[in-house]
Amino acid sequence: MNDKIILDYINNTAKALSASTGVTTKEVSSSLGLQRSNVSAVLNNLVRQNKLVKGEGRPVKYWIPLEIRKPFSTPVASYKENIMPQEKAVVRHHLFEKMIGNDMSLKTPIDQAKAAVIYPDNGLYTLIIGPTGSGKTYFANAMASFAKFQGLIKKDRVMSTLNCADYANNPQLLMSYLFGHTKGAYTGAENERPGLLKQSDGTILFLDEVHRLPPEGQEMLFSFMDSGEYRPLGYSGPPLKAKVRIVCATTENPKSSLLSTFLRRIPIVIRLPAFHNREAKERLDLLKHLIGIEAKRIKREIQIDERVVKALLGSVTYGNVGQLKSIIQMVCAKGFLQNDPESLTLYLRYDELEDVLADGLNRFNQERQLYTSFLGLIEPETTMSPSDDPLPADTDNYEPPFNLYDIIGDKMAMLKEENMSDEQIQGFISTDIDLHLKSFYRNRQYLTQKDEKKLKEIVPEQIINLSPESFIDF
Repeated sequence: MNDKIILDYINNTAKALSASTGVTTKEVSSSLGLQRSNVSAVLNNLVRQNKLVKGEGRPVKYWIPLEIRKPFSTPVASYKENIMPQEKAVVRHHLFEKMIGNDMSLKTPIDQAKAAVIYPDNGLYTLIIGPTGSGKTYFANAMASFAKFQGLIKKDRVMSTLNCADYANNPQLLMSYLFGHTKGAYTGAENERPGLLKQSDGTILFLDEVHRLPPEGQEMLFSFMDSGEYRPLGYSGPPLKAKVRIVCATTENPKSSLLSTFLRRIPIVIRLPAFHNREAKERLDLLKHLIGIEAKRIKREIQIDERVVKALLGSVTYGNVGQLKSIIQMVCAKGFLQNDPESLTLYLRYDELEDVLADGLNRFNQERQLYTSFLGLIEPETTMSPSDDPLPADTDNYEPPFNLYDIIGDKMAMLKEENMSDEQIQGFISTDIDLHLKSFYRNRQYLTQKDEKKLKEIVPEQIINLSPESFIDF
């Protein structure tokens, strides 16, 4: 199986055409997550089969001869090109092109993901490993974007997602969502329900927190991965079929949290770095990008001073990019509250935000490695214009299902009508900002923009609709 994986990877790599631009054993090993010794053996075997050419220099490079190199996808027959209307390209770009770090810390993960997506006939099953907030869901969406870019998934199909942690205390319900069930399959199953495997036929199924899938669920899933067939709960008929690209994610050590029989079905394991392990320039670029998204939301430029940037970078202690995004939203919301509503620029000054940024700045200044890694990179003033986030907001785990700036504007107008002082208004709304964001991020796995109703299941309505007597001390 590795022979074909490696050959397809080289065949699909634009630089695999000559001795000067071929691939090395180390490159293939890193990109595909395979042992270097195994890769070396496969490459030499492919050379003996005349499927690859082996260079003479050091490091040794391998490439596919131009005369036998073939396109990854089968070309359309010429008569069809003449008589059939040609479709326009369905997707012009994919998320990997715009992903910060695609040429640095994420280069190997992206190469692995591309190899997994393009592998015939239905891609390779993939496991994404990374700490909380490192961007596993974002990365899975990027894989779906790349699959559409390659024409492997129809442009109108969306990636299905199941967070296994949501149903960890009810394994039967979890497996029902995944495989479906017949009427009466278990107590409470009043109607037949198709599972996510059926809904994901022809697209990607993303299983987040897959380590929370019970052992019996893992066994049922790897049986499907082997055969492409499954049976809903309570179903006794012939097995159903589906072609599903499965991408899993976990924060845990897979060897201790997943069945070995399940892991063996997953040939591609992608590891995403923690925020503090990424290059300093990447971290700064991520910060600027996230501030640009907030600038777009409020339709203004955002200008931040050097200490705010340092404090934001120093505030990321456990939650990686997700934590950074939540802190930026908090700071921008409080800055929005304090700034002139008629100004075309939102100014974020450390002196006005010290209450939420002091710990972050202290950590930045006291941790020598953190401090020195950003020397010469941070400008005295940074201005960010509105920018687009290439990932749709409703697929981002860290995108609240409410517009915080609208809430601030509405509450300001309401409290001004009650003749409150500016100081009182800022105090009330500042608490409201804390309530909304803290409630959301404590329960972020339950919320998307497609499911705003769930907000009131988590945050009491009297908190959402702020009144002075509803404040809670966090």
